[in-house]
Amino acid sequence: MTNQPHDRLVKAVFSDARQAVLLLDTFLPRDIRARIDASTLQLVPGSFVDEELTEVITDLLFKVEMDQERALIYVLFEHQSTPDRAMPLRFLRTEGRIWQAWLRQNPKELLPPILPLALYHGAEPWNEPIRLSEMIQRGAGSREALAPYLPEFRFLLADLSGMTDDEIKARVVGGAGAVFGALALLLLRNCRDSNLLARLLDWPELLVRLMAEPTGLRALETLVHYVFEARGESVSQEGLKALCARAHASQEAEETVMNLAEKLRAEGRLEGRLEGRQEGREAEARESLLRLLRLRFGELDAAALARIQGADLRTLQAWLDRVLGSRMLGDVLA
Repeated sequence: MTNQPHDRLVKAVFSDARQAVLLLDTFLPRDIRARIDASTLQLVPGSFVDEELTEVITDLLFKVEMDQERALIYVLFEHQSTPDRAMPLRFLRTEGRIWQAWLRQNPKELLPPILPLALYHGAEPWNEPIRLSEMIQRGAGSREALAPYLPEFRFLLADLSGMTDDEIKARVVGGAGAVFGALALLLLRNCRDSNLLARLLDWPELLVRLMAEPTGLRALETLVHYVFEARGESVSQEGLKALCARAHASQEAEETVMNLAEKLRAEGRLEGRLEGRQEGREAEARESLLRLLRLRFGELDAAALARIQGADLRTLQAWLDRVLGSRMLGDVLA
């Protein structure tokens, strides 16, 4: 299964502006929401996340009219298990990238305001800074003197871990009516549940409303796909049939879901076999490398052992090729 099921779900659901409006209605302050024309909301293609962070961060950028002027709403989705205290700095760096891209296309215009929103569903409630000033060292005496020269902003926090299912349903479905997005948020909040499919069965009224929509079957497939990726081992045929029954799905829809499940099971078995073969080849290459290095250079220090243990197959093979032609250990691991 993929290492980024949360990333896939967020992009599949909230890349649709109709579902993204749900985030605005649920998490933006009322005074800001009242100034935004949600009918103008459009996704801006591309990503501004650092490549090394794509495993734990998903981002979406929207443009919208606010007070009849252009504005940008930048959503960062944090799908790691613990809060990141560097989030304000991450927003600052990313907003700079967005503005640079804007200037390249609109060199003579003023910069549009960016509204930063962090969507978080970690195991524990968010307990890290949401203001940049909280990350900057300032003594009591210098706080006022330095204030004009230091950047200051805060981001909006949508902390799903601090909400109950009923609160999400009340605030989300009652306000915006975007059932697909509501179910996605509920799944994200409960993603650590050992039987995630059973949680879907707890929301039958939402499932029925989902299947009543023109794109309901496709949306249900997306949700089932996510459940498989996040908790594949707990998905049974009986559970899927119960899900279709709760959703009042047609016979054709049930067959589509069951076929999707069988396809995902087959892909999971194949992926498991491929991963097993890859791990076996890595273990063999690592063992051979360690044996050759010890024969040539003696016992290895902790730093070298750590690098070898963390290396992938391609790197291990490259190091193996260097052993005989290198005079020092550092030349092999360069």
